[in-house]
Amino acid sequence: MSVSPAPLVIAVGGSGRHARVALEAADLAGLPVRGVLWDALPDGEPFFGSHRVLGGLDRLRDRSFLQGCRIHLGTGDRAVRRSMAETVRANGGQLGTIIHPAGLISPSAVIGAGAFVAAGAIVGVGAVLAEACLVNTGASIDHDGRLDAGVCVGPGARLAGTVLCEADVFVGLNACILQGLRIGRGAVVGAGAVVTRDVPAGQTVVGCPARPFMR
Repeated sequence: MSVSPAPLVIAVGGSGRHARVALEAADLAGLPVRGVLWDALPDGEPFFGSHRVLGGLDRLRDRSFLQGCRIHLGTGDRAVRRSMAETVRANGGQLGTIIHPAGLISPSAVIGAGAFVAAGAIVGVGAVLAEACLVNTGASIDHDGRLDAGVCVGPGARLAGTVLCEADVFVGLNACILQGLRIGRGAVVGAGAVVTRDVPAGQTVVGCPARPFMR
């Protein structure tokens, strides 16, 4: 006998705009959603559609609350996503994954806990998305690519085959990363950049071809 998954609870960070995107994707995918956690509205207030606020983000430390649900990370801020994920795991909770039904996911791809894949996104053959990754609208991760924990890929970005993005990398809107390159931990690839060589950890690159950003 199959067991129904625990309902999702969306933990809202920041303005709540990305959380609305995640909620709509969950609804379209037919996933059960209990409600949202947000500090900006009182308990019981409507948030989006029929979904209401269940409490504040302090509930992420409430072990009894976490036992009956899976937490999805309703923010596009990669640092906040990682912090939320760590809090949930430290308190015995589970992360919930949302894949928009208009996303195209290879059957051989692996999608980690707490990840979000938006409408029009493509995740290719053998690709791996680790915990708390975010692949935004229309972005693509080609064959055998790997996103380590907390990586955020912006709308329309293109990652060619076998690209490795280490933990907490941010890839901006419409950026392109050529095949087989390695983007070091915490690096930032600016919007529209074309990356033609490896990027060291913590570095920000911009332009075509991409070069280190000098402040």
